[in-house]
Amino acid sequence: MKFIPSRAWTVPLAASGLLLVACSSGEPAAKTSELSSVESSASPSSPDDSGSASSRPTPALTPRLDSIAVIGHSGATGTLSDRQNITRDAHENSWATGENPRVRSIYWRLLQDHPAMEGHNFNAAVNGSTVNDLESQFNALLLEADPVPDVVLIQTIDNDQRCDGTDPDNYSPFAKTLDDVLTTIEEEIPNVQFYLVSQWATVENWTAWAANDVEKVEQNSGNGPCDVFKENGQPSARGMRSMQAIVDAYWARVESVCARHDGCFTDHGVQQQRFMPTDRDVAWDRNHLSIAGHRKYAEIAWSEFPEQIKSRP
Repeated sequence: MKFIPSRAWTVPLAASGLLLVACSSGEPAAKTSELSSVESSASPSSPDDSGSASSRPTPALTPRLDSIAVIGHSGATGTLSDRQNITRDAHENSWATGENPRVRSIYWRLLQDHPAMEGHNFNAAVNGSTVNDLESQFNALLLEADPVPDVVLIQTIDNDQRCDGTDPDNYSPFAKTLDDVLTTIEEEIPNVQFYLVSQWATVENWTAWAANDVEKVEQNSGNGPCDVFKENGQPSARGMRSMQAIVDAYWARVESVCARHDGCFTDHGVQQQRFMPTDRDVAWDRNHLSIAGHRKYAEIAWSEFPEQIKSRP
């Protein structure tokens, strides 16, 4: 069984002129992987009364590791990874909960030693999401997931980055909202465990890859805090330092918040250091991950996946 949110992004992407404003493919800087038009139309709305605690059905809570879920943005939905049908979110290709053996997702890998997990992989991520949307995704998840997830994977940050000079003002609100979400999930699911993942590639490595793409260079040139190319199209050391500082500041909040919750783990920023982007890793929009990219992301995520979860009965 797979949960497919009704608000999922089901229209093809168009070219974007945004410069490092919001991303949801897991990249370090937004790098145009989310479009403003898509974000405004696809961003989740508040849950209705059907998602309230009083009317919510009671899913099974089992002692064994037999259910997993992911919430977050389009980095987890598999969007655009199905080359035969780019209008849908290909959840089967998700690095997190996908069933496609070519991807070898976290779910697929856990399933090898936890057969009771089969079919209990729930994808409630929604394209264009920010940290503010995670709780509504979780509320929707509880209406569909049975048994309730023992492990909740979370992929966020990208769309929260503003890159307009106001990111320092957003660090604390971002952290508080994430903290509140983890607390809410813990209250609903006793002994739940979390795994929070980082954005793929360092800013420097992403810039080196993007330098051969004329459109990417044009989109990410300027003098703003996230412009990694100069006006003449050459890499900007200042812009890369500024962008990386923003990325690191958000990730530091993720690490700090997670440390305050029992059963919460992060990948320690390993995607930043080990994911070296290539053309093969990206979908046709050159922002979201292809099947090969999801496989690479899953492999790196698994390398830091906590033994405390792997060893659960």
